[in-house]
Amino acid sequence: MADALGHRLEKLIKLFETIVLSDEEEADSVITMKESFDDLMIYLRDMMAGYENEQVLALLKQMEDLVASNLWHEYRMIVTCEQLCNIRYSPSVEEEKVVVGFDNEIEALLDQLTGTCSTKQFQIISITGMAGLGKTTLVKTLYNHELVQYIFDFRSWTCVSQVYQKKDLLLSILSSFIDDLTYEFYEMSDHQLGEKLYRKLKGCRYLVVLDDIWDCRVWNDLKMYFPDDKTGSRVLFTSRDIDLSLHVQSARPAHVLRLRNEDESWAIFEKKVFRMGICPNGLGKYGRMINEKCKGLPLAIVIAAGLVKNNLSITWWEKISTSLHSFMVSDPRQYIDSLDLSYNHLPPHLRPCFLFLGAFPEDYEVPVTKLIWLWIAQGLVHETGSRMLEDVAEECLMDLIKRSLLMTSRIKSDNQVKTCRIHDLLRDFCLRKAEEENFLSNNYKYGMLSSIPCFPSELGKSLQEGGSIHVDSYKFLKILDLESIVFSLFPLEAVQIANLRYLAIQAQDGSPHASISDLLNLQMLIISSRKNIVVPKTIWNMLNLRHLYIKSGENIIEGASFLQGTGNDGPGVLASFQTLSQVSPRSCHVIFSRTPNVRKLGFCGPLISSLGDLEFPNLGSLVHLQKLKLLNTFPYTEATRSCNPVLFPENLKKLTLSNTGMDWEEMWTFSLLPNLEILKLKFHACIGERWETGDAEFRQLKVLKLHDLDIKQWTCLRDNFPRLQRLVVHRCVKLKSIPTGLGRIFTLEVIEVNGCSLSAYASAVEIQKEQESEGDSFLKVHGKENF
Repeated sequence: MADALGHRLEKLIKLFETIVLSDEEEADSVITMKESFDDLMIYLRDMMAGYENEQVLALLKQMEDLVASNLWHEYRMIVTCEQLCNIRYSPSVEEEKVVVGFDNEIEALLDQLTGTCSTKQFQIISITGMAGLGKTTLVKTLYNHELVQYIFDFRSWTCVSQVYQKKDLLLSILSSFIDDLTYEFYEMSDHQLGEKLYRKLKGCRYLVVLDDIWDCRVWNDLKMYFPDDKTGSRVLFTSRDIDLSLHVQSARPAHVLRLRNEDESWAIFEKKVFRMGICPNGLGKYGRMINEKCKGLPLAIVIAAGLVKNNLSITWWEKISTSLHSFMVSDPRQYIDSLDLSYNHLPPHLRPCFLFLGAFPEDYEVPVTKLIWLWIAQGLVHETGSRMLEDVAEECLMDLIKRSLLMTSRIKSDNQVKTCRIHDLLRDFCLRKAEEENFLSNNYKYGMLSSIPCFPSELGKSLQEGGSIHVDSYKFLKILDLESIVFSLFPLEAVQIANLRYLAIQAQDGSPHASISDLLNLQMLIISSRKNIVVPKTIWNMLNLRHLYIKSGENIIEGASFLQGTGNDGPGVLASFQTLSQVSPRSCHVIFSRTPNVRKLGFCGPLISSLGDLEFPNLGSLVHLQKLKLLNTFPYTEATRSCNPVLFPENLKKLTLSNTGMDWEEMWTFSLLPNLEILKLKFHACIGERWETGDAEFRQLKVLKLHDLDIKQWTCLRDNFPRLQRLVVHRCVKLKSIPTGLGRIFTLEVIEVNGCSLSAYASAVEIQKEQESEGDSFLKVHGKENF
């Protein structure tokens, strides 16, 4: 939609320039200008529907005043429209990969990968060049190309980096082909994993990307596991080493990427700074000066764009255009000095958050929730007024993304950032700057063990080799992340590290000992367990606990009835407690009075009564609860009924149902949740062949996901989902078509159809074509037909 707004504004600008050049002031020209202004305002109001607040209304009023003044204010109009776009579209969705100037390379590489004239023999293709040129971005464009997705049976993407383990690489490649690698895979030897990979690829046409290779030994370690069955399979490398293609017997000389020319560099800069792709005349001069000093290096351009994109004042741009000169010298290899300017421009509270990113392994995609928790545990985020630390940390995260110092890797269905990463050069900068400033002076860092991050890395390696935790050596440790190591029982040594704030473990039996409450400072407890666990009642004495995240199973909170007591001897209120997952509903009836600020809650257990009704503890008192997952484990032979909507808190925004076996006719009850924005129906959440939405109106719903359901027919109208933005349908193999009424929803941006029938996918494409025929090119259809 930002592009469409840009087209309208650009049309208006060109119309005005035409009038000025021709010196026209005829009535027809004035009328045309007035009509264009009116069209722009109508579009802006429609675009901001549902996002109206005091700031938005003020900006819309400002635009109306500009139009009413009968004076031309191109700069102010563009800046105002940019501000509206920034409010309407969160920074997370802006993180698109800008591939400019590589049209010829893309065409040639696509032909090598998929062309009919390409050889059917197995081939290695290399893409090389200095850091920051866009090698990974280019390859991702190829990797995600529709033709590539269609041609290859299997695709895998693996980051190699400077330090690698053969086993980790094999596991990473296998994980692209096999959902949820079982425990047995992690116990296999390198050779056994290689044999598994060879058999999986045998006879298939596959594409494997090995990103960021530093040494040809990587390929020598892996090449025996890639069969050549004359199917047209390809392995694609990226590397900074131009000579690598010679050592790995690449089919052709390496594709050496070049620096961008002036026009290509400006196109990248413009796209990164302006959502609409229009630079106001007042900023163009200084923008070109800034861009020129980047010397055609895309990463430098992106960093420079991050410096100016949040401040569109002419004074600021002029200042940056002059100060960049001393950092962007003629030798483009010196561009790294510009990072000092970005770092020095960071507010003091963001600097430690940025430097902490250097603790992660190279090319590691960091889950955002994990990063936020680690920042808090390390004491890098501080409360602001009455705001929760998590909200402050999320604001820091988005600020780093806006400044182009942190990159978005994956996006959630609601357009929020799911994982992020830092460019390896920025990581190197973090390590250098951290050493200068004595940040994390104990040199603790994350390392990769069995493809899972471990912190501190040296302790993880010691434990993996049969060592133990020497408490005295780690008495000041705040973070202990040992999910990469499988213990038989919950490690009692960890409970003796009194300063811990963050503890993550994996065990055959992960039930914590009652002494877990000795960790008075603990804020995050993450447990992966092969067996269902029992949480001791002493855990509710841990007043600083913020998140209890159990990753699987149907788990019990021991002695929960003890919490009914309200005397002075009873446990206190956990005012900061926000996350509780994978717990049986039978053990949670009386704990919520002690956890009034819970935001995320997950039940796993019997959620269906003997009469076939959905039942769980009344959550009406949890006014801060935003996300709820209901996973039923009680088998019921008939379609079940929903519960009274009053059991749900009013502020609930996200609801996930799994295996609840509900009759589709019961879905109307969830339309009564006034703030529900995301609804996920997974694995027999509803049963029956037909869903007629009827008069139900999900007024605030933005995302609807249907996974592994038996539905055949779905009937609905635009009014049922008036604000829907994203529809995801996965593995609903019986569904015949997507309702055409959804195509009339103005806010709908994406329909994703995977693992469904040909007719279901075709119906989504037909909805898209119908919208395009009506001049609406906003709707995108993702996925492909599988049957």
